[in-house]
Amino acid sequence: MARTIEKKLSEAGYKLLGESEIEDLILSILEKKDNRFLKAIPYLIYLHNPDLDIINAKIKNKKLFGEIISITKKIFEEEGIERKLPPINKKTKLNFQEFKQEFDLQKRSSDKPTLFLEKEKIYAERNLQMWLSQLFTKKEKYIIQRILAEKPISKTDYEYYSRKTKKKLNAIINLKDFATSTLPLSPKIDQELFELKKLLEKLAEKEGHKYCLLNRFITTGDNISLFFSKGSGQKYFTLLKNKFQIKNQRLNELISKYKEHNFEN
Repeated sequence: MARTIEKKLSEAGYKLLGESEIEDLILSILEKKDNRFLKAIPYLIYLHNPDLDIINAKIKNKKLFGEIISITKKIFEEEGIERKLPPINKKTKLNFQEFKQEFDLQKRSSDKPTLFLEKEKIYAERNLQMWLSQLFTKKEKYIIQRILAEKPISKTDYEYYSRKTKKKLNAIINLKDFATSTLPLSPKIDQELFELKKLLEKLAEKEGHKYCLLNRFITTGDNISLFFSKGSGQKYFTLLKNKFQIKNQRLNELISKYKEHNFEN
């Protein structure tokens, strides 16, 4: 009977954990030190109320455990959750805001939204956080979220936003059509062409032109014109070589295959 009830609860989305399973799960997460899973611990503590003394006794990385407990305490204080936690207070380099966002998402999700649109909102917010993380720094995300929530920011944060973040947002708006046109295109990969570029740059280096970049080359009859740039000041120079002067067989094969190319555009 008990197994039947547990199965029905599981099918309904409710997972039963044994007395030691939740402690073992948290210990496993702490041992892996993967930030994606570490962010789940405060919610696991909230949901299952594990025996944290057992975890504290078994865990080898006391410092990391202390940091997670300190973050969990702060989250619970902000949420008005009364829960007895170990008297540990550790300074942490972990990003509190990311832990808090994950906790909020999980808590709202666990409230079992019945409307499809409510579920979609949760998924959309998770995706938004993921995309923001790919484009903006943690500080920029914090400022953007404050602005979206119509909360005040400091003068320093405003100057930072005006100098960097606002420019990125404008670029995103202006590059929308460009990205839409570019994304469906499949990049053309030609390894031999860039092997030729590297060999021609080595050829120039042997003639005393160090740290130069090949911009383009043109083959005319038995001659090949090489156009280089050098240094941060973008100094330009040209080399004219006769194919019969080139002793590298592989280089001659590639020159015969590619008559000309412009690497600048």
